Amino acid sequence: MPCTSNGSRNGRARARERLLAGAGLRAVDYLQAVRWRLQLRDQVAAAFANIDVAITASSMDPACRIDDDTALAANYWRQARMPFNVTGQPGLVIPAGFSKDGLPLSLQVVGRPFTEAMLYRVAQFYEDATGWTKHHPAGPAD
Repeated sequence: MPCTSNGSRNGRARARERLLAGAGLRAVDYLQAVRWRLQLRDQVAAAFANIDVAITASSMDPACRIDDDTALAANYWRQARMPFNVTGQPGLVIPAGFSKDGLPLSLQVVGRPFTEAMLYRVAQFYEDATGWTKHHPAGPAD
């Protein structure tokens, strides 16, 4: 879960909730999940057989305000990074502009395992070409 303005106390509570949710998981269910993860990993590896990198959105939604706990919780589950976390693909997220509301947008650069150096080069090239790292969203007082 994302950090919220309520501090680490809520973060600890959310972590505990997520851990307890898995406490009743049966071994057979865990083994099935491992099989599905391996199948997904193999499918993603096949998709990367003829490409060096994939550039995708990093989230299904624009960023939300940091003080909007409801939107933060909803946004957490709509991250496009999760599939690559499961399959073990390296990836990184870089700034890609701003939404119509002035909130940050981002994209992710994903590669085959052990190609992190290439991902950094691609991200650096993009950042140098676009200059998005030099722009900042308006603050609450703006």
